[in-house]
Amino acid sequence: MKRSLVKLMPEANPRTNGPSARLRPDLVFYNGKIVTADAGFSIAQAVAIYRDRFVAVGSDTAVRALGGTREFDLHGQTVLPGLIDNHTHQLLAGLDTPQAGVKVNIATLQSMAEIIETLREQARQTPPGEWLVTSCMYRGALREGRFPNRWDLDQASTDHPIYIFQSGKNIIVNSYALRLAGIDAGTPDPEEPEGHIVRNDEGEPTGHLIAGAADTARKRWWQQLGQPPKMWDFLYFDQETMLRALAAQQAIYNACGIVGARDMGVSPDEVLVYQKAHERGELTVRANLILGLPLRYLTMAEAVEAIRSYFGPKQPFGDEWLRIGGLKVVVQNDGWWAYSTEKLNTIVAEANRARWTLAFHVASGTAPDATEAVLSALEAADREVPIAGRRFSFEHGFGLTDPAQYRRAQRLGLIIAANPLLAYYGAARSAKMVGVLEGIRIAKVAVGAKGQDRAVYDWGLPIRSWLATGLKVTGGSDNPAIPYDVDHPLLGLYSAVTGETLAGVLLPGEEVSREEVIKMWTINNAYATFEEDLKGSIEPGKLADLTVISEDFLTVPVEQIPEIKVTMTVVGGRIVYER
Repeated sequence: MKRSLVKLMPEANPRTNGPSARLRPDLVFYNGKIVTADAGFSIAQAVAIYRDRFVAVGSDTAVRALGGTREFDLHGQTVLPGLIDNHTHQLLAGLDTPQAGVKVNIATLQSMAEIIETLREQARQTPPGEWLVTSCMYRGALREGRFPNRWDLDQASTDHPIYIFQSGKNIIVNSYALRLAGIDAGTPDPEEPEGHIVRNDEGEPTGHLIAGAADTARKRWWQQLGQPPKMWDFLYFDQETMLRALAAQQAIYNACGIVGARDMGVSPDEVLVYQKAHERGELTVRANLILGLPLRYLTMAEAVEAIRSYFGPKQPFGDEWLRIGGLKVVVQNDGWWAYSTEKLNTIVAEANRARWTLAFHVASGTAPDATEAVLSALEAADREVPIAGRRFSFEHGFGLTDPAQYRRAQRLGLIIAANPLLAYYGAARSAKMVGVLEGIRIAKVAVGAKGQDRAVYDWGLPIRSWLATGLKVTGGSDNPAIPYDVDHPLLGLYSAVTGETLAGVLLPGEEVSREEVIKMWTINNAYATFEEDLKGSIEPGKLADLTVISEDFLTVPVEQIPEIKVTMTVVGGRIVYER
C-alpha cells in the first residue's frame, strides 16, 4: 500500500482561471484512512466530492484547501469504496420486510416452534382462504434437527394455504396448499424440471416439495390465479407494495454499506417497479438487473421463441442508477436438473447469438456434471460467437472445484460471483442435518459425506485457487437466501478472509487477503458490470460512492471484523445512511 498526496480532477484545480476556479467541493471527508482500491491500492487521508463525483483524494491539508461546503471529521475512521453485492434478489428481499406487509418473515427463526407460532399469529389477522407466504427459512440448522412438514404447518392454520419459501427452489406447504396443487399420494415425481415430492413411510406427501416438484405446484397455483410464471417467488403484488418493499430493502443495504447490487432473475413487473422508483428519484442503491426468463417452465421451442422474439432493452441499457445487466440461466440445484443438457445447449447458443451477457446458476453444492455441462455449452457457443471479454458469470461459485475447470472458465473470461455469506450459514445445515437432507433428498444423490465433510462438499469456496488461476472473483450474499445483519454488516467479508463458517473453516488455505476481499466487493464488482471506469474505487472523476466503517478493516484483529459497524454510506454524493 502507498500513501497518496493529492489527486484532482482537472476542473477542481483552484489555481486555474475561468469558471472552474469557482468550483468548491460539496463534501470533504478528512482525518481518516481512505482506502481507495485504485490500481496501486493507495491510502489517503481525505476525499472531496462535488455533486455526484469524487474530485480530489489526498492529504488533509491539500484536500481541505479546496474549501468544502461541508466538512466531516472522520476521527480516524476508515473509508472504503461503496460496497457492491454481486448476487441479490433485492426486490424479493424487500417483500420480506414489515414495511411491505405481505410476507411472514421467518429468516432468523431457528426453531419450528417459533415458525409455527409466528404463522399462527399471522393467520389470526388474515381472512380465511388467503395465502400465508414467508421469507426464506433460516439457512442454518433448526434446533429440532429437521424441517417442518404439512402437519406442523396445519397447526398454524388449516383455513389458509401456507407457503414456506424454504429456499429459492424448495418449498414447504400445508395440506390446504397441497390440495390446491393437486398433489397427493398418487402424484409422480416430475421429470423436467426434475424434482422430488417428499413422502412419509405411508407414501403421503409431507408438504416438502423439492426443485421441480415446487415448480409443478407453483405452475398450478398460477393457473388458478390467472397469473404467468416467473423465475422466483410465487405471488404477485401491486406496484405500490413493491415500491415500499424496494425502499425498505435499500435502507437495509445502505445501513450495511451497500451502494450497488445485481438483482438476479427479475421479472417484467419488477423491472417496471425499478423504473418507477428511478423516475421518482427514490433509488439509493445502484441496481444492475439480470433478467429472468422462466425457462424451466417452457418447452425448448417456447424457450427459443422467447429469446428470439425479445425486443426490449439489453445490457448495458440504462444509466448510472439503473441498468439491464444480462440474462440469468438456472441449470441445476443439488443435482436436480432444471432441464436437459440438450435444452441447456440450445438456450446458451440462442442467447449468445442474441449477444446477451449470461449469468449462470450452475448448481447448489458440488456438482461436477452441471459445471461440465455449462462449460461445454459455453465452449460450443464460443466457437460461433466469441464469449471472452463479455463477462459472463458463474453465480455463487459452488461446484467449481476442479482445477482443469478453473482453467477452462478462465479461457472463457468467466467471472466467479462468490457468495461467502451464503456458505457461512449454509454450512451449518449441511454439517448438522445431513441425515435429514439425505432422507428428504434435497440433494438428488446422497454423496456419503457426513458432518464437516458434507459441509465442505456443499459449500466449499476455493477462492484463493480461483484467483491464482487468473479468474476475476467478486463478492456478495444471495440475499434473501440469507438476511443482511446491520449489526454485523461485514460478515461476508470476514468469511472470505478467514474461511470461517458456522461449521468451521471448510477449505484451509483458500482464505484471501483483506486487500483482495475489498476488491471483491468493490472494483471487481464494478468490472463485472462493465463499470470499472465509473465506480468501484475512490478516484477523481468516479461516482462518489463510499462506505465509512468504525474500524480499520486492514489492520483490526481478524476476530473483530464481524463487529465493525457501518457509520455512514454515501451514494452519488448524497448521504443515504448515518448510524
